[in-house]
Amino acid sequence: MDLAKFDGFAKSFDEGLVVDIVHPSSGEKLGMSVTVASYQSERVKKLQRKMANAAMREQRRNPKKASTVEEVEEKAHDIMVAAVVAWSGFERDGKELACTPENVRAVLTNPDLWFIAEQIDKAADDQQGFLTASART
Repeated sequence: MDLAKFDGFAKSFDEGLVVDIVHPSSGEKLGMSVTVASYQSERVKKLQRKMANAAMREQRRNPKKASTVEEVEEKAHDIMVAAVVAWSGFERDGKELACTPENVRAVLTNPDLWFIAEQIDKAADDQQGFLTASART
């Protein structure tokens, strides 16, 4: 098998995949789309390394400290925020909502918008989807 056939796969993880956000019960497209990088992308792995290094340093300083559920959830949100490359169609009170880390976090942590976070997480975790998209381009 010629391994050159796999050249560019990692690039597809960073370029992202466009996900049309759909209504949680009807499946209807809502006019919002998010470009999502894979959890295998370098942008996400860079953050994961930074978080792991900080956790190891903290563990050396305070070996008995255990993470709280809230801290684990916050780190998971950090990773999901890092996976969002861009978005369109997002508004709040009739005004366009810019794709900033702060706005992405606000949407992803809003309990009323759980379905958006769920769809982003599913897409970022689907390596096959990125490889399929890469094969089409």
